[in-house]
Formats: sequence, structure tokens, C-alpha cells
Amino acid sequence: MDKGLKTIEKYILFITALASPLLVAPVFPDFYNTPKLVFLATAISLLILIKAAQIIASQKLEINISSFDLPVLLIAVSYLASAIIKSPNKTEAFFLPGTATLIVAASLFYFFVNQNDAGKKFVSSGLIISGFVASVVSLISISGINQKMSFLPEFARTENFSLVGGNLLTFIFLATLVPLAIDLIIKDKKVIKKVFWGLSLLLITASIASNLYQILPGKKFSPKLPPVKISWEIGIDAIKDSPILGAGAGNYLTAFNRFRPLSYNTLDFWQSKFNSSQNFFLHTITETGLLGLFAIVILAIAIIKALTPSKTKQETALGDEIELDFLKIGLGISVLALFFSGPHPAPLLVFFTYLALNAKTKKITFSFEAVQKEQRQTSIMASALVSLPLIVGVLVFLYFGSKIVSAEYTFKKGLDAVSQNKGQDAFNLISAAINKNPKVDRYHATLAQISFLAAQSLTNGKQQDQITDNDKTLISNLIQQAISEGKAAVSLNPQKADNWELLGNLYKQIMAFAQGSDQFAIQALSQAVALDPVNSLARISLGGVYFAIGDYESAIDVFKLAVAAKPDYANARYNLAVAYREKGELDKALAEMKNTLSFLEEGSNDRKIVEEEIKNIESKKKEKEAKEAKSQTQAKELTPPTKPTSALEPKVNLPEEAAPPSPVATPEGSQAPAPSSTPVPSPTTEAPVMP
Repeated sequence: MDKGLKTIEKYILFITALASPLLVAPVFPDFYNTPKLVFLATAISLLILIKAAQIIASQKLEINISSFDLPVLLIAVSYLASAIIKSPNKTEAFFLPGTATLIVAASLFYFFVNQNDAGKKFVSSGLIISGFVASVVSLISISGINQKMSFLPEFARTENFSLVGGNLLTFIFLATLVPLAIDLIIKDKKVIKKVFWGLSLLLITASIASNLYQILPGKKFSPKLPPVKISWEIGIDAIKDSPILGAGAGNYLTAFNRFRPLSYNTLDFWQSKFNSSQNFFLHTITETGLLGLFAIVILAIAIIKALTPSKTKQETALGDEIELDFLKIGLGISVLALFFSGPHPAPLLVFFTYLALNAKTKKITFSFEAVQKEQRQTSIMASALVSLPLIVGVLVFLYFGSKIVSAEYTFKKGLDAVSQNKGQDAFNLISAAINKNPKVDRYHATLAQISFLAAQSLTNGKQQDQITDNDKTLISNLIQQAISEGKAAVSLNPQKADNWELLGNLYKQIMAFAQGSDQFAIQALSQAVALDPVNSLARISLGGVYFAIGDYESAIDVFKLAVAAKPDYANARYNLAVAYREKGELDKALAEMKNTLSFLEEGSNDRKIVEEEIKNIESKKKEKEAKEAKSQTQAKELTPPTKPTSALEPKVNLPEEAAPPSPVATPEGSQAPAPSSTPVPSPTTEAPVMP
């Protein structure tokens, strides 16, 4: 029986190595990473159950240990501790995005490969076959052939489709497999297998070259990545804020919002936010603090020792030395790859596989077998007691994991209903997802927006006397629902600036419907700014609320900070100029309008609007009249702050429980400092449409 379980274990390792880097499934919102994580976690769970069965069947526990075991274990423990103690939302830390589960599963994969000597070749073969498939799909996609294959699902016919998850990840994954393919060609004795490995190497090499060309600077699919210096600053500030455990597993976005430097706004993709670093080691330091850094240092020492040539090679056969060298080269390349890849399944799986292939193991056996036959029952009970926690832990994980995966599947169906304009279906499906897993702030945030849009649709195109009493009741209920769901999102992750910004914008949008919502909007958006201090867009939203209630002085103060955060952002300057104009400070309004003009393209509609504004303000200055500026044509990209026009009379009275939650306490370093007023050189970008 033990031999049969070993064989099953070997084939599960093979299938895991083959399928985990490749799986995609459009039944999840993130159809690249979620299927890979679900499959890897399920496979590891099965391997744990098989190991428990082996312990009971053989009445002993055999463990292969190596110099890599301690640092790998420390990395897994650092993510577990950070997720349990530090992460504000445990569900997201362990399941989706599930960074802690990914790292722990990849670490356990290393241990299982290390325990099964016969399975190491199977794992190597599985990865090369995976690389072969990924290469074929990538070459077909780059050539554009997939777009002509009508039988493929829509997501697979997109330009530059990749099973791994993009050109950069495909390049990294395939590049790390080259030494492994050469290793298999050298040591495999069967000619047919050598031919296949050689063919695979050729395809992998061709795909590496093609993907490298696609990601070169200036190319259409060149990745937009924050500089290492910015990721480093985020990591260091996260450690300063929480030295031992960092920002928390699965909580990189919060750290990114709070700690990214002002220089990030000089990048041409300054509006983009990242939920992972593009460097695994910096990502680990950010999320797990000094504990993770310590694990990385210990791992680095172990890898350096493994890569250092042995002094006693005289007795080593030439073939064995070549084989060992290629595995070492592969380990070195896989380490280098992690400097350009965040916590993604494919590169992590290859890295931990190389660790196992390079490990020099020593077997330790713990025997539970009784010496005398009459004690056999006792030995069975002892082995069962050792296995029982493993079995129970896996079953509990699978139970809760299946519910969470089911909720994610339902949520994706709700998003599909939104894209098909099936509002009621979307509302019901996302509500069902929340019932299955109420701990995901994304679900609540989405339902909040759907509820508000539904309320808004009941007033669109209708005069006051056309809105019935039933409509008013329904609008009131939908607004209450939107606020309730927005507050739920904040409560689930109160450190996430995006949740506060969503709640604040909800309050802002219902200012025409509900009394008191203006002050609630100010509270929520102020907290969003405190948690994301260099976000110019959040400051513009906050300034827009002050503008809407006629507090032009406060609006000007906030808009000034928005300009300081992003000096070349035309929309920030435009909002500041409009606020000056409304306050009657025409000289300052004129100066800011002219500043705005310098950041707009010649001949654009936005430029025409600003030029007209300048004429109006100059006319006001000359005539010293108090009337308002002429009506503006609708801007495509520049939108001034506006005062709300109530669609309901009387307005809806929000209950006390509609108030936003109390802001989270933030360390002094995370408060919203006034950015330097010194302009930072940055590329000129055209102002986007204000929400």
C-alpha cells in the first residue's frame, strides 16, 4: 500500500508541475491567477492527505531534510504569522488574492518534491511539458493566429493571449526552464525522450525571443512597472510602520497607497495602483517585515553555499558534474527571475522546484511500529494521532475554501450580468456572493455602486412631479443599501484608502438626495486622503465637496494640495482656478487658468474650454462685474466641481447609522502631509475625466 501511495504522490506532483503554471478559467474575475492558486492549493491538500495515509499504513514518518528546509519554512511561517496577526482581512490574505496560501503551498510543494526522490524527474518533466504548451500558445498568440480561431473562447482570442499571464511572466517562466530542459536532454537515456526535450527547448527558446521582443521599451506590450527605488521606499516605510510583520500578507495595495513617494506621480502611469511588487523579495519584505527579511537572508546564505563549487570533484564523473552544474545554473536564474516577478505561481513553482533538485538530503525516520505484536494496536493509534491533525486541517481548509471559491464564481456571474445591463440579476448574484462569503470588501463595494446606480436610474430624465411616492421609497431604500454596503467594505479593511474613497464618493453623489451627506462625504474622503496622501484624484473629490457646499476657502486649500501632489495635472489646476473664480479672486483664477493651458495639447477641446474661461475672467476683470462666467461647453476631459441639484423634494433623511465609520488611527508618518510646493519634473499628461 505504501508503494502505491508513493506512486500516486509522484503523479500528483507531475500534474501539479504541469498544470499549475498554465490554468486559466474565465469563471473567476481574475481568470489568470485564481485558477492557478485554487489548483495548487487543492493539489497540496491531496498530497497532505496521502502523506497522512502513508504514516498510518507504514506506521512511520520518513523525512528528507536539507539545508534549504529552514529558510523555506521561515518564509512560510512569516507569511502565516503576518496573515494571522497583521492582515486586516484574513479572507483575502489566505484565499483571494491569497498571497499567504500561495507562498505556503509553494513551500509545501518544495517539501513534497524533496521527500519523493523518484518524483523529482517527474516534476522536471512536468515543468518542461508545461513550458512546451505555454510556448506553443504564446507563439500562436503573438503571430495573431488565435484571433482567427472562432472556436476558441473570447478571452483566448485576445491579442497576445498567454496561459502564464502576460508577456513578461511568460518570458520569465520560460527563461528559467532552459537549464532544466538541457539537464533532461543530458541525463535521459531514451532517444525518443531526448528528441522531445530537444524540440521543447527549441520552442521554448523561440518563445523566449518572441516575448522578449514584445516587452522591449516602446513596444505595445512593454510592461508598466514602478521603479525598484519606489518599491524599496514602500518596503522600508512599511517596516518602519510595522517592523516585525510588515503591512500584512495580501495587503500590499494598502502599503502602496500609504507609502509610495511623491516621485511616483512623475511617472506616466501615475494613476495606476499595484497590489503586488514586481520584485518578490521586496514584496515579501513589505508584507512580512523583518521576519520575512530574516528568512530571505537565511535562504540567500543557503543558496550561495549550494552554488559555490565543491572542492572535492576529483571523484565526480564528468556527466554528473555537467548535470549538477545545469541545475545550479537553473537555481541561479530562478533567483534572478524573482527580482523581476512578484508573487506569481509560475516563477515561484520553478524556484522551489530548483531548490528541491539542488538539495542534498538526509533521511530521518520516526517509527511508530511496535516491537511486539500485542502492541500493534498502540502503534496504529500513535500513527493515527500524528495523521489526524493533518487530515482535519486539510478538510477544514477544503470546506471553507470551496465556499470562498463558490462565492468568487458567483461574483463573476454578477459582473457578467452588469456588463450585459441586467441590473436585477447583477444585484441578486452579487448579494448571493456576499451571503456565501461576507468577508470580501470587493463584493460589498460593487453592490454599493450597483445600488446607487439603480437609485439614480429612477430619477434620470424625470421631472419632480413624475417621481411617484413608490419611487421615492425605493430610491430611499437603495440609497440606504448603497451606504450600508460601502460602510461594510470600509469595516472589512479600514486601512484601504480605496474603500474610504468609494464611501466618500457615494456620500458625495447622494448630496442631491440626502441631507447631511455632505459632511459624511468630507469625513470619508478626508480619511481616504490620510491613507493615500499623494493621490491627487482623492483630493480633487474632497475639494469638490467643499466647492459644492459653497466653502470655497476649504476647496481652494484642498485643490492647492492636489496641484502640489501632481503639478502637471491639468484637471487639478483647472479645479483650483474655478474655485478661485467662484470666490472672486480673479487674478489667481486667471493665473491658474493660464497654468492649466500649458498642460493641454494644441487644438484639444479642453484647451478651447480653458481659453474661453480665460477670456471670460479677463472680461470680468476689465468690467469688474459680479455676474458669473459664461456657460461652458461640455468638456471631454476637464470637469469643474459642481453644486448638486436636488432631484427629490423633500430630501431623504439619512438615519444616524448612515454615518461613516470612525476613521482608523494612523501613525504620524501616514497622515496626509502637504506635498512640496516645488514642481517635480514630470511628463505632461492630458487630464482625465473627473468621476
